[in-house]
Amino acid sequence: MLGRTSRATGTETRPTTAVRAGVSKRYRTIGRSVGRVRLFSAVGFALGAGLAVAIAAYGILRAVLPASEAKAAPIDITRVALTIVAGVGGIVALVIAYRRQRDIEQGRFVERFGAAAGQLGTADVAVRIAGVYAMATAADDSEGSRRQQCIDVLCGYLRLPYDPGHGSSGRAKLVTTTPREGGGETEEHVEYRQNDREVRRTIVRVIADHLQPEAEYSWSTSNFDFRTAHLEEVAFRGAVFSGLARFDTATFDGPAGFERTTFHGPAGFEGTTFNGHVGFDGAVFHGPVRFDETVFNDGAKFQEAAFKDDAGFYRVTFNGHARFHWATFNGAEFYRATFNGHARFDHATFHRGAVFRGATFNGHSGFRNVTFSDAAGFGKTTFSGHAEFDQAAFVEAQFSEAVFNGPAGFIGARFNGPATFANADFGSERIVFEAPARWGPPDPEFDWDQDITEKPANIEPQSWPPATTTAKPTMGSGNGP
Repeated sequence: MLGRTSRATGTETRPTTAVRAGVSKRYRTIGRSVGRVRLFSAVGFALGAGLAVAIAAYGILRAVLPASEAKAAPIDITRVALTIVAGVGGIVALVIAYRRQRDIEQGRFVERFGAAAGQLGTADVAVRIAGVYAMATAADDSEGSRRQQCIDVLCGYLRLPYDPGHGSSGRAKLVTTTPREGGGETEEHVEYRQNDREVRRTIVRVIADHLQPEAEYSWSTSNFDFRTAHLEEVAFRGAVFSGLARFDTATFDGPAGFERTTFHGPAGFEGTTFNGHVGFDGAVFHGPVRFDETVFNDGAKFQEAAFKDDAGFYRVTFNGHARFHWATFNGAEFYRATFNGHARFDHATFHRGAVFRGATFNGHSGFRNVTFSDAAGFGKTTFSGHAEFDQAAFVEAQFSEAVFNGPAGFIGARFNGPATFANADFGSERIVFEAPARWGPPDPEFDWDQDITEKPANIEPQSWPPATTTAKPTMGSGNGP
């Protein structure tokens, strides 16, 4: 839905076409004048430099040549000096040609850019789609800041106010009449972009195509700002983002595909809302990535994803199933995260600290065969469903004040360093620590270390502490979904 609203007065606040044309013409005239001034300066500098070189060459030649030769053949010295001047003149000609060509190219870009932007602003959906491709072509034929300028316009279109309910509607305007106190009426005119959904999907497809490794014209090194954008059924599978990728506070409706996507620079998904299923399977994040306070209302898959820098999931909410099987983390923060569906991290590797402090797992939580190469913080974490840490490997484990409302298994777990379960609430369900692959040193800390009679009856094995074993244990804690 467009942001322009007019009242009954009918006052038009936007400039007329004639005014816009006049302003545009004035800017073009100023640009040409500035270009001529700069060109004149460049030519003057080149001529001055050439004259100085010629004089210097003449003096050097007279100084270097023997006196007899200098007197006998002054014409030869003059000829050499003039040759140098001719060479400098050629350089001046090249400077002029280069500046002229650059100005021509700049003028062509301005014209193409303005025409494409004008098409994107029309009411006709077909013209707007043509404007998308025209802007993309202008980006393909440009580099550096000019290409970035074209991309910024396409991303900016996606950030415009949008009403999904009218995304495929042919309605152009809605007029609402409201009675006024004291008599009379107030009319509110609301304009819509007809069939805007198809235009927006075209923009996303064009951008995604240019981010593929095999793209003829790659936009991967550019920056992409999708903050606050409303995106529907996007597919960036296999895309390569080498610059900034910002999706903060964006809204994704329908499935979102980021499978095998590579982010070489920082990536931001803070405050983003995913209303459909989202896939980051096999995605690689070379730079830091933030999913802080992001909401996943459907399933989210990060299987085999690689986080090579810090990954932030602070206060993230997963309302569907979250799958991180075989994922690799180099620093992960799930502080106060909420998992309302199943959360599976089986076979994942945390090379640096893993912070789950204050997290809530309302469904099944799976950490089977997970490797924690650094500190793993589960302090004050709540496990309401079945929690599995079978064959997990810990360097340092922190479960103090954790709450286990459902069954939990640490069968075959490996505690390679300090571990504490101080003040943990183990509830009444079966909690299994049988057959650990390693039990310290030091031994993990429990509240009953000083008085074995305080050990809850639901903690197994009954014979405490559990005996370590090198044999592969039987998964007696059950298999989760």
